[in-house]
Amino acid sequence: MSLPASSREYEGQLLCYKPGYGSGWSRLDKSGNDALVDYAEVEAAGVFHIRVGRFFFFRGELRGVVGRVEQPGHMFDGMWAATWTMLVGDFDFTRRLCPRWDIELGPIEPSGEDWPRIREASPVYAGTGILAASQDAVMRYLE
Repeated sequence: MSLPASSREYEGQLLCYKPGYGSGWSRLDKSGNDALVDYAEVEAAGVFHIRVGRFFFFRGELRGVVGRVEQPGHMFDGMWAATWTMLVGDFDFTRRLCPRWDIELGPIEPSGEDWPRIREASPVYAGTGILAASQDAVMRYLE
């Protein structure tokens, strides 16, 4: 299982997302074309918080979060987010963090039966990072 069932206790709460360089950041437009985003811009904006609206399952495993960014002044403030673990393992949001959470951010709520995605909207940003209960939890993990 990727996330324990107890993770659902975070519904309605804020989780901290720290963007990472990883495989890069891109911006998608309605045509589906990718355009690389200068990671320096994302890195300068820094961490942001996502208010968890719901969790989603994929193939019977709790794999991701759908919510909205609440970080005044941040380049992603007010955007909807869908983020999911890209690695299989036993993870949580405090001590056993997943080192790779892929994310899509955009102006409309992510939708989809199996895997929530942002469709038919622009701009949509995609990237990777770490999701945790707090910025302190991220920093402890990175030490």
